[in-house]
Amino acid sequence: MPCSRKEVNMLSSDGAWARLIFSFCLFFLSGSEMITGWPATLAGVAGTVELATALLRYSPLHELIQLINKQQSNQSEPTR
Repeated sequence: MPCSRKEVNMLSSDGAWARLIFSFCLFFLSGSEMITGWPATLAGVAGTVELATALLRYSPLHELIQLINKQQSNQSEPTR
């Protein structure tokens, strides 16, 4: 049975920064008590989800690995 790897859609650096800023805004709303009760709970949960998505979908290490693999594949191809 072949082992297939699912490609993860990585965010760009700008997309990750946008999600980080949005998540901290949601944390700020609930943490500063600008909103309270269930809306604050939902803002905290949404902030956590956005933060996790930003951290999991953008990785400078992943970009570095792709760059190294690309350079190795270019070196292994014979030139004519």
